[in-house]
Amino acid sequence: MSAEIWCAYEHRPIPPFEPEAHTHHSDPCASAYRPDQRRALAVSLLLTLLMMTVEFATGAWYGSLMLVSDAVHMLSHVSALAVSWIAFKIAGQSAGKGLSYGLYRIEILAALINGVVLAAFSLWILFKAIGRVFDPMAISSAEVTGVAIAGLVVNVATASLLQRSGAWDLNTQSALLHMIADLISSVAIVVGGVTIWLTGWTLLDPLLSIVIAVIVVKWSFNLLRASALVLLESQPAHLSQDQVEAALMEGFPQIKELHDLHVWEITSQFVCLSVHVVVEDTSLSNAQRLRRRISGFLRNRYGIGHSVIQMEC
Repeated sequence: MSAEIWCAYEHRPIPPFEPEAHTHHSDPCASAYRPDQRRALAVSLLLTLLMMTVEFATGAWYGSLMLVSDAVHMLSHVSALAVSWIAFKIAGQSAGKGLSYGLYRIEILAALINGVVLAAFSLWILFKAIGRVFDPMAISSAEVTGVAIAGLVVNVATASLLQRSGAWDLNTQSALLHMIADLISSVAIVVGGVTIWLTGWTLLDPLLSIVIAVIVVKWSFNLLRASALVLLESQPAHLSQDQVEAALMEGFPQIKELHDLHVWEITSQFVCLSVHVVVEDTSLSNAQRLRRRISGFLRNRYGIGHSVIQMEC
């Protein structure tokens, strides 16, 4: 197994399989663990923290629930970005012999925490918005709209930064989801602020807050579900055991039967497989060559970086 594809000693997860992406690096284990994602998270964290402070102060001063709700969402986003960054920092550390697969599950735990926080804050905003429907409050729409536009610019910048960093792992996706949720919230606040400014219809503030909260709650539960499935070691969403079994039986005529096939993820794109392969009675050297071919096939076609293949006759 080549070093460009897999760091065997550290069980380093690989990105979605792209042969060209590995030809320029002789030792992927020498670089920091997911440096692009970590750098994007750090910059996004600073920008979001600054904008959250401005939005919360403005919303509290002028009485806008939409702006306060967006600031509260940003607080959850600050926590999410911090948790994701810390998770990457920890995941890249050596775990010793006690944790044979390393600390990569920290990423999934971070995504799970982010999902819980996002759902909790959204439910709180939903509760507050319903109360505001029955007890409307006048707001100063001009100031609210101005701050919301600034927040929208920050949200676009951070979401774009995270997307360009390569958000294919569940941890970075959880942080990106927070940013997209806040982006939608900022758009709603800008539209709502302008509408209230022109029409004076203050009821629009809590109504838009309810819509935002419902959307974000749904997204957060999807994130929780995806994180829980990885922790439960279910098969990856993009890959099924039947698919792998059919490909092996078709691609290797030496295989007479497969059983005890298991496919699971340690963390995003760190896919593992174990299987018992039944072949005709043959020499150990032939069985070893076949095992290596099967392992290479699984890695190249499906990105399965860690496979345990037991040969039987």
